Amino acid sequence: MTDRAQTFTLESVTAAVLLVGTVIFVTQVGGVTALTASTSSQQVTEAQYGVAVGVLDAAAADGAVRATLLSWDPDDSSFHGTGDYRYSVNGEMPTAFGTLLNESFAGSGYTYNVNVVHVDPTTNEQRRVPVIRQGTPTDDAVRAGRTVTLYDDDVLLDASGAETETTLTEASSFHVPDAVDGDGPIYNVVRVEVVVWPV
Repeated sequence: MTDRAQTFTLESVTAAVLLVGTVIFVTQVGGVTALTASTSSQQVTEAQYGVAVGVLDAAAADGAVRATLLSWDPDDSSFHGTGDYRYSVNGEMPTAFGTLLNESFAGSGYTYNVNVVHVDPTTNEQRRVPVIRQGTPTDDAVRAGRTVTLYDDDVLLDASGAETETTLTEASSFHVPDAVDGDGPIYNVVRVEVVVWPV
């Protein structure tokens, strides 16, 4: 009986030594440095991307994205409610889309920009027009986008969100050019981009 107990004890000690040795080996091989991406940081980034996509989906579904694009003052060549700038610099775009963005990101430790991306019809270069600009995105910024088709007969909105009598083809200015000349109904196809990053 004593030999059997000693054998069990020896097996337990050997297993413990192997376990400790394995932990030490793994720790030495897979060192953690300041440049090692943490899992929690990656999860937070993925969560913010999910929020940005959700906001865009919701705003596109109820027409809030399109309404923001059409909330344009052709006389001042600027979005409504943007003061001395053509675009919003404080994140308070006075549209339903702007309100949804503020509710989703303001006070959460994240900030955002909104851009309209289009192809310049004369140079074929991609251009970004700011709609809301709160700063320069960091390297860990996430981007979510949705394509919106603008039509020649889309009507501009006034500062209260009501329709004016001015269509895109009649407007003296607009933030993207008419990319389709001729009799076709399409004015331009743009991508609305939301860029989110931690403050």
